[in-house]
Amino acid sequence: MNKEEFFSFLITNPLTWMILTLSAYKIGVYVYEKTGKHSFLQPIAIAYVIMIPTLLLTQIPYEKYFQSVSILHFFLAPATVALALPLYKNLRYIKAYFIPIVVTLFLGGVFTITSAVFILWLFDAQVVTMLSISTKSITAPIAIITAQDIGAIPSLAVGFVVITGLLGALFGSLIFKLLHVKHEASKGFALGLISHAIGIARAVEISESAAAFAAVAMGLCGIFTAILLPIVIALIS
Repeated sequence: MNKEEFFSFLITNPLTWMILTLSAYKIGVYVYEKTGKHSFLQPIAIAYVIMIPTLLLTQIPYEKYFQSVSILHFFLAPATVALALPLYKNLRYIKAYFIPIVVTLFLGGVFTITSAVFILWLFDAQVVTMLSISTKSITAPIAIITAQDIGAIPSLAVGFVVITGLLGALFGSLIFKLLHVKHEASKGFALGLISHAIGIARAVEISESAAAFAAVAMGLCGIFTAILLPIVIALIS
């Protein structure tokens, strides 16, 4: 086997991409911890910086890469279910804040959709692009289904989801400091509402209470957006 055949074997082997993906994230965790958990050096952001150029250099189609790491997607479900533990432990606090949760969920959910769509409208974006960005603050699996229901582009919707999650994780702590937000429940709920799963990962680092409220926000926002957004779009159309 010559060098070209060996290289071809490596880049077409699913195990290669599994190892590279996990290694990229591990490098991100290492850098994040060594820099004192700097907000702008989130592990997932570093992993993206490593993996995107790697995919471009090796000219591997995203669909091929996606299939190679499909087992990681499988573990997303149990990882999400595991969030039920901090949710259960903080259930009494969540019940105590029921009214603020409902009000914040409604106002925050509506604002995050309308503000993003309005900005694209100002730049004369196509309708399908505006529809795609309307699902930016719900987790990817729900965003894909919702995007299909409202006539958006699922792949573009997922792109907006990833960008939103990264921006929330990168700038969330800075915004909390600027606005003097100290309540852990408030931080967690904001991260879950805006940055979905990536926001939850950041909330876990804050506290168990923050993680619980982040999980509540992500779950409820996803459910209500998936149900109400297609209805609203249909009425407007």
